[in-house]
Amino acid sequence: MSSIAQRLGRETIDTVSRQFYAQIRVHPRLAPIFAVVHDWPRHEAHISHFWWTVLGGDAYLDNQYNVARKHLDIGVTPALVDEWLALFEPVVRQHVASPDADEWLRKARMIGQSIALMNTPLD
Repeated sequence: MSSIAQRLGRETIDTVSRQFYAQIRVHPRLAPIFAVVHDWPRHEAHISHFWWTVLGGDAYLDNQYNVARKHLDIGVTPALVDEWLALFEPVVRQHVASPDADEWLRKARMIGQSIALMNTPLD
């Protein structure tokens, strides 16, 4: 059985990453958070590889990912995670048919939940 990554191919995952981050760069609340990114093509390639591996593809780069920590370090809040997901879903759905889009978005929500939980202060 093939993975979602194999069914979609790297080109589709790259396209989703590029289009999503093009929207991030102009989003009123997310753009300032992601202003720490200075090399967008490199960042998009890094994130494309991340999604490739999350979706079941074999790693083709020697990247390490600490998603929750990276997002904590730049100040991503649970509310911003919700905005990120709201922006991400239509881009995925534009390029990926269900059920693969549904599964990709399920994974994105789980990752978003991890980021939100790590970035929620304990009272």
